[in-house]
Amino acid sequence: MTFGVELRKAVDTRAAAALLATIGVLVAAVTGAQLAFADDRTWASVVANAQQPVSVLTPLLGLLLVTGEWSQRTALTTFVLVPVRSRVVVAKFLAASVLSLLVTAAGFAITFVLLLGSEWRFSGSVVLQLTLVNWLTTMFGTSFGLLLWHSAPAIVVYYVVPFGWTFVGRIVPGLERVSPWLDIGQSRTPLAGPGVEAGEWAQLGTSSLLWIALPAAVGVLRLNRADLS
Repeated sequence: MTFGVELRKAVDTRAAAALLATIGVLVAAVTGAQLAFADDRTWASVVANAQQPVSVLTPLLGLLLVTGEWSQRTALTTFVLVPVRSRVVVAKFLAASVLSLLVTAAGFAITFVLLLGSEWRFSGSVVLQLTLVNWLTTMFGTSFGLLLWHSAPAIVVYYVVPFGWTFVGRIVPGLERVSPWLDIGQSRTPLAGPGVEAGEWAQLGTSSLLWIALPAAVGVLRLNRADLS
């Protein structure tokens, strides 16, 4: 019951509807532009680039699902109806996960339709890897929403802090070796193509713990201690 309510909350707003429509339009536009103008028209390249709008914008749906409780002042009502706060958190993450999978599938469907008539070779591993990337970025956004509670600062921190870390990791001597282990943006890049190595999976796991599991854990601790009266 809680999961269904949270899933409906994730899409039943004008902001969510606008985001979903924007994602669909951008996926079609990116695919069409690459097929029409780009030199690299390989299947993996087209599909990976078409999933970029999904990866960039879908996390906002998870973030807004969490922060909406405070921006819309429904937190007290929600946690009165469901006193076990962890149940609400789990339901929100499950709803964000399902939404990520559905949006990703829709993005693939749009791309595949536009690729009809072209020469392309399907790669199941790339599809699964891009689906994982989109799910991780959605969990990333949801975790930051749970950590910060308010939409504007959560969105700013979600986009700015990882970008800042990537920049620092590339220009500061000595950090280039540890950066792939701590930079989720860098560690997920290999998943856009086939042949991901064991070390790259390990880097993805480590960076995900830092940028997803840690903010979520701190957010849950903060929520359990908060006075919502």
